[in-house]
Amino acid sequence: MKVVFAEEDKMFRLIGEALAPSVEAEEFLAAFFLTESADPVDLLRRWSARRKVPPGIEVSYCTCPKRLAGMLADATVLVIENSGVRAEHLEQARSLKLIQVFGREAPGLDLDACARHNIVVRLLDRYSNRLVTEHAVMLMLALTRGLDESRAALQRPCPLYPGAWAYNWPACTAVRGLAGRVIGLVGLGQIGTMVAEYLRPFGATIIYTRRTRNRLVEKKLGISYATLDELVSRSDLISLHVPGNAETRNLINAAVLARARPGLFIVNTARGTLVDEDALVAALESGKIAGAALDVFVNEPLRDDHPLRRAKNVILTPHVAAGSRDEAWLDREIGPVVDSIVSVL
Repeated sequence: MKVVFAEEDKMFRLIGEALAPSVEAEEFLAAFFLTESADPVDLLRRWSARRKVPPGIEVSYCTCPKRLAGMLADATVLVIENSGVRAEHLEQARSLKLIQVFGREAPGLDLDACARHNIVVRLLDRYSNRLVTEHAVMLMLALTRGLDESRAALQRPCPLYPGAWAYNWPACTAVRGLAGRVIGLVGLGQIGTMVAEYLRPFGATIIYTRRTRNRLVEKKLGISYATLDELVSRSDLISLHVPGNAETRNLINAAVLARARPGLFIVNTARGTLVDEDALVAALESGKIAGAALDVFVNEPLRDDHPLRRAKNVILTPHVAAGSRDEAWLDREIGPVVDSIVSVL
């Protein structure tokens, strides 16, 4: 019984360890859970036992797309996220029964070829993607409604005599909200698309940018495409939803911020390397940027003397958008994948 993971990925490695413990499990799981579990090996083993994972499963990880076709020759299950799987990959896959997609869509998967070979395809609405989406919207609301100002003002003494009613007694000035705002999404993958879906009831105008336009999603969600420069100059708030790599490093830099609409808010729940932190601090100090809400940073944990900790109107969370990784998280994040694979095996 062989399960092939089409990519090298921490989440795929976690699923692989749940299916077939490796000799490197202790090192990997300690790095994956960090401070979240005192004994992550025991955590995962107990969790796997409850899923009734059968013995004798072999797992392998594809490190090069050119090797994928050969690896599928004796595979029963293939797990993919972003990999392309074409008809020629499936010609040799004589034993393949299931392709499990780690996400809501698989644009690189040839569904017609899967049907011809009687291969079941299952999609997954990832729990952590939902959590990140919620976190991004929460940060947008916190920024645009002046949550930090309100919380700080509540602690200051007030000269008013206590009565039955005193609206906004500290005279908070930044309580605005999302209605009527222009929100720019940098990236429109699975999380970016869900953010657009979640924002629809708030009465904001949504624009987005990405390498290639997605006119179907534009029509479905009522959103508009813009270049990055157009998006930054038009938006009241931008939210980042692209991967961190060499191409996107310092995507939001001093030059981009200089073209921003005055009073711009920035939300980043994606990767810390997307933002030039020095440029962001300078823009916050000058007032060009009205505020930022960040869950990710270039270096983590964020050092105690980092200027972002002292910057005005900045909300910081410690890389928790994807949720607390405990047994309940395992149940909802990888449980459906493991159950799907076990049912086939």
